[in-house]
Amino acid sequence: MPYRRLPTTDVARLKALNASTRMAEIAGLDELAYPAEHIHTLRNIICKLEGAKHQQEQARKNQIAFNREHQPKLMKARLYLSHFIQVLNFAITREEIPESARALYGLEEFGNRLPDLRCDTDLLEWGQRIIDGENLRTKQGGMPIMTPSIAKVKVWYDQCRDGFYILATANKSTERADQKMAEIRKEVDALLATVWDGIEKFYSRYPEAERRKLAEEYGIVYVLRKGEVAAP
Repeated sequence: MPYRRLPTTDVARLKALNASTRMAEIAGLDELAYPAEHIHTLRNIICKLEGAKHQQEQARKNQIAFNREHQPKLMKARLYLSHFIQVLNFAITREEIPESARALYGLEEFGNRLPDLRCDTDLLEWGQRIIDGENLRTKQGGMPIMTPSIAKVKVWYDQCRDGFYILATANKSTERADQKMAEIRKEVDALLATVWDGIEKFYSRYPEAERRKLAEEYGIVYVLRKGEVAAP
């Protein structure tokens, strides 16, 4: 025997809600298969679902756009920062800068291993350390590194850091939109279950096949169980 199944997508939810609402416009109140008190609720929840769906789609578009814009800045910041550290190490190797200067940047005093900049949070952390370290070293009388200069590194670092904040905000907006949709989906499913119960009760006196056919006009979906064949 086919069983009733609630919608599993937002498009299917809207289709079911619209079908039940449309029947309220076609049938008289005496012929309507569910209590008239649900009509206003159905119309309101359609607006809520459509509005939340639009906000979710817009939030995701913004997130994708911000991320696409952010990636080149991220690559540039990582490139300039790693090059700056390499030039610093070369200057130390040439004994133009003492090895002890590495401590100003938060680097290991002995050894020229580059810090791991693959993680975004590490990039932000090390970027600030290197900028602060170079500023401190030059204030102490050291000659500034020029290829690249710390000013150039800072330009890309600042753009990258600002991009992180913008992207984080976009991510939170998407999370809020997703949470809102999850809440409305539960509300929609609960309402559909209540309305559909009423519809099936209204048509309970009809033969099974006819009952399902009438209920389907209101958007109720019946699914064949595994191995079942639709009745002719």
